Amino acid sequence: MTVEHTKAKYQPIRDLKVAVCKYILNSLYNVNAKSCISMFVFFCTSFTNAKLSVRCLLLEWLFNSSMHIRRYVLEHGPKTWVIKKIISFAPKILSCKAHKTLTPKLKAFQELGLSGSDLVGLIQRNPEVFGFGLNTRIMPGLSLLRKVLGSDENVIEVINKSRWLCFTNYSMKRLETNVAIMRDFGLGDDRIVKFILSNPEKVMVNPKVLESKLSYVEERFKISRVLPSFIHAVSVALYCSEVEVESKMEVFRGYGWCDRDIALLFRNQPYVLNKSEENIGQKLEFYMKGLGYTPLYLLSCNTFFTFSLKKRVIPRNNMLTILKEKKLVSEKPSLITIVSYSELRFLEFLRGFEDDVPGLCETYLECVGSGSSSVLDNVKKRGKVVLLPEITC
Repeated sequence: MTVEHTKAKYQPIRDLKVAVCKYILNSLYNVNAKSCISMFVFFCTSFTNAKLSVRCLLLEWLFNSSMHIRRYVLEHGPKTWVIKKIISFAPKILSCKAHKTLTPKLKAFQELGLSGSDLVGLIQRNPEVFGFGLNTRIMPGLSLLRKVLGSDENVIEVINKSRWLCFTNYSMKRLETNVAIMRDFGLGDDRIVKFILSNPEKVMVNPKVLESKLSYVEERFKISRVLPSFIHAVSVALYCSEVEVESKMEVFRGYGWCDRDIALLFRNQPYVLNKSEENIGQKLEFYMKGLGYTPLYLLSCNTFFTFSLKKRVIPRNNMLTILKEKKLVSEKPSLITIVSYSELRFLEFLRGFEDDVPGLCETYLECVGSGSSSVLDNVKKRGKVVLLPEITC
């Protein structure tokens, strides 16, 4: 078979491909070409063994189907920019029957309250969603989420936070099992909902792992299951092995902390153990050796561990040092007070001293924007002392 003969044989497919591409790109307001190509690759590779006439009919059907979908979208569906995004993430939507497949599935999510960017996000994370059975996966999945979470608003929040829809029989069974485990452990439905909303994927862990972590948090750290912080501590423990926990506790012990104080800190600020050993060590070095704080003081001001040294604590500490050396402030406000300020409030605080220290706000913004090395440079120009050299957070 000559090259010319081969080209002639496949010319009908190429013509249809070009026609459909042009149609979609023009009528759906510049849906990107990559999506169209993905769609054609799917169809052509799916029917490589079919006769040429069959493949041409398939492409022709796809062309007609896309026109029906466009008409449906413009008359009843989401705004054009939404469907443009949807097709970009899920080009196979163009092979769906508009009224038999697309309409009821979109309607199920729209009636829930998903629209616009939420709907686009759902499909971006779950491009196969239009392949889900409406009555076998989508509706049972939504029904289960409503039952567990109590409201459509909570269901929407979980869908928006989840990387994928847990609408398989296996995942729905896993969700029911883990919710039952938490109820048997004594957690009320309101706290289970908070646990799921904080990170939906954590409720899908292996049931045996969940059971062991519930007991581990209560027994190892003496955090009662009735305390509000219990579910947050469990969230941390689920993705932190006991070996990792012990390694992080060892960092605290190296700075004179006893296990009781570490457990108390974890109870009051559970996400401390989410930090790396390096991060914990740098913060203890700064607060205890640099500033002279004791474990007792840090326990009373445990939010120190939630702030970035590089972007927040060190720059604000140096601004406070400048003000104290110029005797513009005394012991108050304390460092814990000013690091707790929002960025806007802290800038307003600094502006109150602009007459005495011109350019103070600009100096602070330069410090925050360029990191600890710039903090050091700017403060040296003013003859100040930085408590620690550059620290990475």
